[in-house]
Amino acid sequence: MPLDSPNIYQLHSNRLPLTPREHQVLKELALGSSNKLIAKNLSISTYTVDGYVKEIYRKLGVRNRSMAAVMALHHGILDISSPAMASSQKNSA
Repeated sequence: MPLDSPNIYQLHSNRLPLTPREHQVLKELALGSSNKLIAKNLSISTYTVDGYVKEIYRKLGVRNRSMAAVMALHHGILDISSPAMASSQKNSA
């Protein structure tokens, strides 16, 4: 399977030991959202987001947002063909 095939990113999506809410937080985090913006988007407090982020790091064995984003991409949490991802890439260019 070629590396640019969308299916390669969907191989292990159900293997992450995260709750559904942690999946949502990880997806937002991987899109580059700040904790404050994640809190606003998910209608939860920034303190709650902080807790989720720490728990996600612990469960995934990562130390920062970049590593968590790579894990999200690798495990199919983040769809690189999504419109949100496309607009995120335009904003960073």
